[in-house]
Amino acid sequence: RAVPGDRAQPFGIGTPLRLRAALSRIATTPVERLLARPELPAGQALAARGLPARTVDGFLRPLLAALLCDPDLTTSSRCADLALRAFASGRLCLPEGGADVLPELLAASLPAGTVHTGVRVTSVATNAVTTAEHGVIRCRAVLVATGARSAAELLPGLRVPDFHPVTVVHHTTDEPPATGGHLLLDSERGGPVAHTAVISAVDPSRAPAGRALVSSTVLGPDRADVDDAVRRHLARLYGVSTARWETLAVHHTAEAVPAMRPPHDLRRPVRLLAGLYVCGDHRDTSTLQGALHSARRAAAAILGDLGTGRPMHTSDPVPT
Repeated sequence: RAVPGDRAQPFGIGTPLRLRAALSRIATTPVERLLARPELPAGQALAARGLPARTVDGFLRPLLAALLCDPDLTTSSRCADLALRAFASGRLCLPEGGADVLPELLAASLPAGTVHTGVRVTSVATNAVTTAEHGVIRCRAVLVATGARSAAELLPGLRVPDFHPVTVVHHTTDEPPATGGHLLLDSERGGPVAHTAVISAVDPSRAPAGRALVSSTVLGPDRADVDDAVRRHLARLYGVSTARWETLAVHHTAEAVPAMRPPHDLRRPVRLLAGLYVCGDHRDTSTLQGALHSARRAAAAILGDLGTGRPMHTSDPVPT
């Protein structure tokens, strides 16, 4: 299940009326109208929309940097508008137990033997998948649902975009900050942390027994002193000493999020040819919503080509 998190109030008690009105407008604006706006780098678009500098620099810039993993806001303004629309019209949430739980729950709902893991694919065709360990698996259609680089290795000719690198640092402590489940954004850029939260205040199952889990995100290239720099920054953000916090893990992903600089095609083809399909955040917008939307488009294309309106796993079995 999704565990809802609290929204941090960036300006103390309540959100300024002008900002609240702006978020309300974007939440109710049809997607088609957002996509019809002139396309600029997101940072330039914010500056051109007439909002007070305090609103832009104190909230919208750090929020968009967090949503897009793009500290310089070079992302297409159309993608940024879609991300803001999703934020303003929904709620922040976390999957209980971590992100790995989502595919596990999906797989558990399928017939036994439908999903095989730990199988390395070396090549794909419209009617077969070649694996390193299990030879050739025959099929009626192939969907490559991977990151951009892996997809391009299996499907030569696909474009590999630039990427935004991301580092996530996890700390545990027996005295959690008194911020609850609020997501904290640093509008002053006083250190490497773009945003941080006491994750165990939202989902206690993620923390070691009797301790709290604080997860913090750093945008940009990897750095050797990241843990020390994050600790110093967190001490200022939370107003507590972090000297005794235990570092649980540091995860750096160099190709975490595909860059979406303008002009950006938000609907890259998912049907390469009949029987061969591709999906992922590199085919849509570089967000979770974009990855899921591209998967939905690919599934619709597969079902359409196979001439069936029912789920793939209930189709007639294919001899192997």
